[in-house]
Amino acid sequence: MDQRPTTISELESDLQRALAALVETNERGDLPGDLKPLLLLAPPDGASVHVSLRQRDSGRQLRLGAPVQSWSQRSCGVWVVYEVAPGPGGVGSPQLRGSDGSGDPMQDFISALDRVEKDPHLHFVSLKWFRDTYLPKRGYDWADDPDLPRQMVHEAAEAGMILTSKVPNPKTPEFPVTTISLNRAHPRVRRALEAASPQPPASDPVSADPRAATAPAAEAKRMLRRGSSEEGPREESVEA
Repeated sequence: MDQRPTTISELESDLQRALAALVETNERGDLPGDLKPLLLLAPPDGASVHVSLRQRDSGRQLRLGAPVQSWSQRSCGVWVVYEVAPGPGGVGSPQLRGSDGSGDPMQDFISALDRVEKDPHLHFVSLKWFRDTYLPKRGYDWADDPDLPRQMVHEAAEAGMILTSKVPNPKTPEFPVTTISLNRAHPRVRRALEAASPQPPASDPVSADPRAATAPAAEAKRMLRRGSSEEGPREESVEA
């Protein structure tokens, strides 16, 4: 017998699974015709779907640990977001878990916080929601271990890469919400965001050197090698 959800978090997970199963249910011929318009809400190939239950007027997310009775069709709304993991050439990869990661957990952490800070529907980013809900939903393999996101928040805060503050909680004013944001002036954060940004195509080093344009091939290569050696040591990445 199916177990009914008891918390907002469980209800969101059930809704996500239901939306993700729409296409397969239709392919089996088990989706009634009256429900076929719901296929427009099914996640496309290579994407995951994330459901967030929120207060209709304020747009604030319902507390994940709150009882399922906190959800009301009259006073609440549903936010549905689709995350497409970038593959080669910008095409979504069919592999969701781990396909959106860079291989560097701190790089992933910074990129994810940058992405969610730019969400126009969010007035602030709750530290607890970002750490315990958003990071695991992004599909990072390392986020499957609940201790790692906590450790990374601690390390990033200690290094000054993130900033925290308190904002009033409209439901329980005596317990303000801890928010999180990137310290975009931090060198490690700047490098991570630059690395995550699309890079322009590299210019031809030979044509970029005006001396090499008219020099014989062997001489041009010698000039470029000498120019590279004059650049000096490159700045090393600072370990968080």
